[in-house]
Amino acid sequence: MFAALLVATALSQAAPELAPPADRRLDDDAVRRLVEALKDSDFEVRQNLAAALAKTGPRAVPLLREALKDKTVERRSGAAYALGLLGDAGRPALPELLDALNDPDPDVRRQVSYALARVVPAGRAAPAPSPNAATDGVLRR
Repeated sequence: MFAALLVATALSQAAPELAPPADRRLDDDAVRRLVEALKDSDFEVRQNLAAALAKTGPRAVPLLREALKDKTVERRSGAAYALGLLGDAGRPALPELLDALNDPDPDVRRQVSYALARVVPAGRAAPAPSPNAATDGVLRR
């Protein structure tokens, strides 16, 4: 799979006339295959696959939500990273990301925390401190 991506990239750079049209989108089977390939043991391969998935937009989210529950550590980690790259479009996966915070693998948890930092909506500003609040955090009367 990765070799095919490298060949396509090389062809598009060497002979632009052989490159697929820019407006041509990946079909659902190609997106599914990209998610499946997230099980690759090489971190850089998973990182590039996640970047490609992020370019497909929100239609990859349902597949990535399922991949967060996969038995393969690499696929769970790659799915979390891809969801983080999607940013706001990955918000529907918030319940699965929150569940994945308890993943036994530290790399998965690391990628989940990255994804959450990018997916969670910005909150409201913190309220102004009370005039009775001391700098040590103790409320005074």
